[in-house]
Amino acid sequence: MKRNPIDQFMNDPDNKAKLFVWMTYAMIATTFLITIGFIFFILHLVGIF
Repeated sequence: MKRNPIDQFMNDPDNKAKLFVWMTYAMIATTFLITIGFIFFILHLVGIF
């Protein structure tokens, strides 16, 4: 039976912490991009852009 590489990766606490930090960065960036896009969408509806 083959070992699951994801389980092997997650067994190391340092790898878990790095993954958590990168996922946090990705969520912050996604929120920022969605907010900017929504602002541009509202400005487009108003007629500024």
